[in-house]
Amino acid sequence: MSSKADDSGTSHRNGAREPHPVVQDRGRKAVERLLNAAERILESRGLDAATVPVIAAGAGMSVGNVYKRFPDKDSLLSAVYERFFAEALAANEFALDPGKWKDIPTTEVLSTLVTGMIEGYRSRRALVRALLLYAQTHGDAEFRAHAEAMRLETLGLFERLLRDRRADIGHPHPERAIRFVVMLLAHALENAVMSESGGIAGGDFLSHVPETSIELFRVANGYLRIRSVERPRTLSQARR
Repeated sequence: MSSKADDSGTSHRNGAREPHPVVQDRGRKAVERLLNAAERILESRGLDAATVPVIAAGAGMSVGNVYKRFPDKDSLLSAVYERFFAEALAANEFALDPGKWKDIPTTEVLSTLVTGMIEGYRSRRALVRALLLYAQTHGDAEFRAHAEAMRLETLGLFERLLRDRRADIGHPHPERAIRFVVMLLAHALENAVMSESGGIAGGDFLSHVPETSIELFRVANGYLRIRSVERPRTLSQARR
């Protein structure tokens, strides 16, 4: 069975057109360069600065080559959004695997979750701000709904971990209380991200992680009414 490639890099096998493996790999790498460049610009210069010419220059590509991979700026930025939150979801699925937390006291679980949420927003604050602004101001209601669903899917992992501890929660409606607390924390942190000053009385909410962790933990713990129940630790227990 014979095949040959034409000048476009497409191989022909028995009359069928098939993408050439080298060209496919080159195309994937070009897309990654564009996504990485767009992400850097969003993080360093904000949403308004992320134009196609600026992204192309950041990727070391021509504007024409950008449009070979993406039909417009919106499709490129939506791909950045999708990749960022898909990677965040995968990382949280690994970190929040209930099996890794089964011997940890519930108060410690909550404290660690609160600190983790704060760090997640703080570490990529400028990028998260740009991506949230992109989603919130998007003209397509379907995309806005999809973006919100991705956000809620990640928050659902935090809820799942706490739902497994509902017996330790003194609130009369534990599942409703868990949903409320997780959404309250997320809203507070997103508000801080979107605010140039950090969102708390002009102070920089996200730059004081220890103090912020303590205060938000107190709010969440007091609302959930977590009972102090020590769980037996085993040698195999670890949060990896």
